[in-house]
Amino acid sequence: MIQAPGDFVELAIELGLINEITLQVLAETVRAIPDLDDMFGPDVTVSLNIAAKQACDVPFMTAFCESLGRTGLASRFILELTEEAFFTKGRFQREVLPRIREIGARVSIDDFGVGYSSLAALAEITADELKIDRSFITDIHKRPRSQIVLKAIESLGLALGMAVIAEGVETYDEVAYLLGATQIRCAQGYYYARPMLLEQIRLEAKSPAQERNVERQRRVATFRQSPMLRHG
Repeated sequence: MIQAPGDFVELAIELGLINEITLQVLAETVRAIPDLDDMFGPDVTVSLNIAAKQACDVPFMTAFCESLGRTGLASRFILELTEEAFFTKGRFQREVLPRIREIGARVSIDDFGVGYSSLAALAEITADELKIDRSFITDIHKRPRSQIVLKAIESLGLALGMAVIAEGVETYDEVAYLLGATQIRCAQGYYYARPMLLEQIRLEAKSPAQERNVERQRRVATFRQSPMLRHG
């Protein structure tokens, strides 16, 4: 039976399999880098989610960083962690983050804005990227109060030198609002593409009829105004 990502991760943690799965995902991703380079160019980066429980598991994160460092590709990776990963008496910041920095990988705060200590997360950690939770993005063009909160999060992230990404972008209206009313120029969501297997992307890349969809895939993380508006 297929499980939703959140349910799958919780089950993997409960069964004690999450560390093994994460290392396997890393290995598979590294093997796929040449294909990703062929399809999207050598500058494409890869985001990899780390469960909150793993983030402060110093032995695991040490092993993970050593594995990633040995690939020589660490600078191509962004490690995404939800904000609860950062609130174990500074252990992540003190013992894990230096290892990540040493190998050259970057850190992203995922699903920002829904945890009980969101502002504390910004004050306590030195992350590279801030991903605004989709709950603030859905129908943002119709929700004045959410617009105010979104602007505040955006301003805080930019003031702290973080890249700001909007999660869960699904409609042209949401895209148009972000372009017209904010400085956010990075986004992800179904507006660009639904999750796809690598083989599906590879097949589309080989088909001239699918060139427009492949270009949309390239813009999963980064967009600029004119090509983005043409996607509507």
